Amino acid sequence: MLVVGLSGGIAAGKSTATRQLIGLGIPVIDCDRVAHDTACKGAWGYRRIVAAFGPGILTETGDIDRARLGQLVFADAAARRRLNKATHAPVAVELLRQLLGHWLCFRRLVVIDMPLLFETGTYKLASSNVVVACRPELQLQRVMLRDSCSAADAKARIAAQMPLERKMQLADVVLENDSSLEQLQEQVLELVATLRKKSQSMKHWLLSPAGVAAGLLGVVLLGRAAWQSVR
Repeated sequence: MLVVGLSGGIAAGKSTATRQLIGLGIPVIDCDRVAHDTACKGAWGYRRIVAAFGPGILTETGDIDRARLGQLVFADAAARRRLNKATHAPVAVELLRQLLGHWLCFRRLVVIDMPLLFETGTYKLASSNVVVACRPELQLQRVMLRDSCSAADAKARIAAQMPLERKMQLADVVLENDSSLEQLQEQVLELVATLRKKSQSMKHWLLSPAGVAAGLLGVVLLGRAAWQSVR
């Protein structure tokens, strides 16, 4: 299974590329959705977040006040590290579970859409990593427009992430989103054609790091199910 990591800077166009990949029939694991689901009330991630920040971040109904939590972590690097520490393990387990499902279904190509792909080291699971990038001044304008915020707030949100230049250095492929939507779409089409050709090799299904990790997780889960069945 050829596993491809996809990341990018805030407002650089990663979500646009992801939607096109899905439209082309490429399986995509949305790690933002995974993080959201694992932080729902009662979930493992929820309990870890509440333990890290206290009940003050909860709404009256007991759900996590995501807007308040977001304000906390954007303004405080230490709080951001605390949140990442609380959520990384639940997200990683769910990511591997979904990879296992694709592996068992003999998928030849799967994309991991993850904003913190490089920060968390998840890029090491992938056979290839892609970054969607744009010029710094254009990124600033897009953040201000998208979030209806000041230049200072936009710069703070950009600074909260790993520098885009560093992500580009770590990536195998960079999609430049400095021009029109059509230009980005053409790059995505070329990328998909290359990845599909590469994924035809059976060794990617058997021996990719993510495939091996998913397989090992499958062995653990099957062993656990067998043990519980005889208890």
